[in-house]
Amino acid sequence: MAVKSAFDYVNEIWGIANYVRDVIRPADYNKLILPFAVLRRFECALDATRGAVSRQAAKGVWDDDDPKYCAISGHCFYNVTSFTLSNLGATKTCDALMAYINGFSANAREVLQRFEMRQTCEKLDEKGMLYEVCTRFASFDLGPESVSDRMMTDIYEHLIQRYGEEISQDAEDFMTPKDVARLATALLFANEDTLLNADNGDIRTLYDGSCGTCGFICDALDQLDEWHDKGHFSSPTKIVPYGQELEDATWAMGKAALMLRNIAGGSGDVLDQMSDLSAGIMLGDTLDDDRFDGRTFNYQLTNPPYGKEWRKEQDGVVEEAQRGFGGKFGAGLPSIDDGSMLFLQNVAAKMAPVEEGGGKAAIVLSGSPLFNGDAGSGPSNIRRWLFHEDLVDCIVKLPTEIFFRTGIATYVWVLNNHKPENRKGYVQLIDASEERTALRKSQGNKRYEIGEEQAAWIVRTYVDGHDHGKSVIVPVEDFMYRKVTTQRPLRVFVEPTPEKLDELFSFSKPMEKMTGENRATIRLWAAANEGDALTYAQLLKDVDGLFKRLENPKPQKTKLVEALVKVFGRQDPSAEPAVDAKGNPVFDPELRDSENVPLGMDIDDYMASEVLPYAPDAVVDASVIDEPRFDKKTGLTSNPLGDGGVGVVGTSISFNRYFYKYEKPRDPEVIAKEILALEDGLGELMRGFLA
Repeated sequence: MAVKSAFDYVNEIWGIANYVRDVIRPADYNKLILPFAVLRRFECALDATRGAVSRQAAKGVWDDDDPKYCAISGHCFYNVTSFTLSNLGATKTCDALMAYINGFSANAREVLQRFEMRQTCEKLDEKGMLYEVCTRFASFDLGPESVSDRMMTDIYEHLIQRYGEEISQDAEDFMTPKDVARLATALLFANEDTLLNADNGDIRTLYDGSCGTCGFICDALDQLDEWHDKGHFSSPTKIVPYGQELEDATWAMGKAALMLRNIAGGSGDVLDQMSDLSAGIMLGDTLDDDRFDGRTFNYQLTNPPYGKEWRKEQDGVVEEAQRGFGGKFGAGLPSIDDGSMLFLQNVAAKMAPVEEGGGKAAIVLSGSPLFNGDAGSGPSNIRRWLFHEDLVDCIVKLPTEIFFRTGIATYVWVLNNHKPENRKGYVQLIDASEERTALRKSQGNKRYEIGEEQAAWIVRTYVDGHDHGKSVIVPVEDFMYRKVTTQRPLRVFVEPTPEKLDELFSFSKPMEKMTGENRATIRLWAAANEGDALTYAQLLKDVDGLFKRLENPKPQKTKLVEALVKVFGRQDPSAEPAVDAKGNPVFDPELRDSENVPLGMDIDDYMASEVLPYAPDAVVDASVIDEPRFDKKTGLTSNPLGDGGVGVVGTSISFNRYFYKYEKPRDPEVIAKEILALEDGLGELMRGFLA
């Protein structure tokens, strides 16, 4: 008998969706296909002990939710009925099915009821189709001998993918391919000798704040089991998983995956099989309904959705941000249309403190958190805080086209609050964009995978800190700069013309509010000076006299000068630099500019080498400084790490700066010949049509 793949199971299970298509809307497939897959997995797991549990229940010795049933079932869940999907009966099938579901232990019952499948099943029962659906699902062997934990997770996730395609929704945001998950796990546990080598029954925690179907967690546990099996430990370090998921159905499948985790573990340990690894998987929105508020963890693995808008979580996020560094989002808030850096801060906040052994995390992100946001913006300030706390250990650029739904560039950030001494204050960048192997058959947008040897190279490069053209280790200051504002003097001649008076009187609200008498006075002044080219100093003198003749109410003198310069002014580099009545320089707003000065470099030295040779009259605007700013309206402090220095500190991480590869332009003559050849071919094609 041929071994089935996850895709084989998905195609067969999806055939049931096609069977019910005339009765059940595609939008409700998740209330049928997904829960029945979970139910059948539960059923297969309990197959060997179902009879013993139901016989014990028939004696009425214990209550239905008595944990002693687990001792008989051999798992962390059980069912006290004698029902299976194959014996529910062809009549009143829905009533029997609900009784079957209600016969599960509370933890399994909660998972199945979260799918809200009853109404869907009642529709099918009315049409006489539910019995056939149950029978078809009963034919799938989803037991641990046939389907591993990871394979079952793949089945869940690809069923969600098909469901998302059916209703045109992005249903794969949470899906982390196995090769990416294994790489991130290997990076996370690299150099963690205590975890990998201890044999004294230590316990560590692992958290995923956007856990989806818990595929990331399951892969990590699988990988640790593999490492421990190779070491032949008797009491290896145990990992207790925790996670949170927003979507009900996704949460239910993730919780089910961990409830079933031990049935395919192969340890043979009865207590292991009875422990409920799903107990720490919570339902809710991590951003504004954190079920682990104040908790920290030894390890974290997560792949938050890319470009997730957080508008509906805004109130809760802002309230949390108002706590400053006493909360999770004190460093800053990103734009409303991309919450990636909120998840990044959540990861940082949940790292176990150093005095408790420290925390380490691997988070998969798109490229935007590397560089989005200008100096002083939320994203820039978040990166600045991460650098300030020295949390960023390594960032790995992954190949493109390795995810199921997107082909964009992705990165693994490794955060660590207990770096070794030789890496403190430094960040490693690894360009692994070419470390990929083509798949025989594409899976959605996934055309490549990271092979075992390629993953081993990446991890070895991280552990050894190699600098071989595809890896660099640089101080955090390399990613920081001061955005310094530069100003240049206003050089202008003012040439009054009556034709522009209408424009003058509509230039600003103070000018619009001028009385008719004052407008007439200014018209006379413009006519008297028509054809003249007044210097800024002459203009100020004229305005002094003009202002004395204006009646109240009249605009501020500075507003009148600004309007006259804007409407009648002609910039001219030969004009004298403008100064105000107090002798202070007047700057040209159109020549205002900024310079990104590398952090630590003297600003005057930078100006002398990079600016003054091209703009000798440019000066640094010392009024633009790096300082915290409190907004009374929102209760938020922006730029909380402001140091008071000239220029606003900004941050940006550029892989191209270190790994740019120059490609020589093609020979223009070769390109010209190709164009001529294309033109000749097009001409032949057209003659063929017209012949």
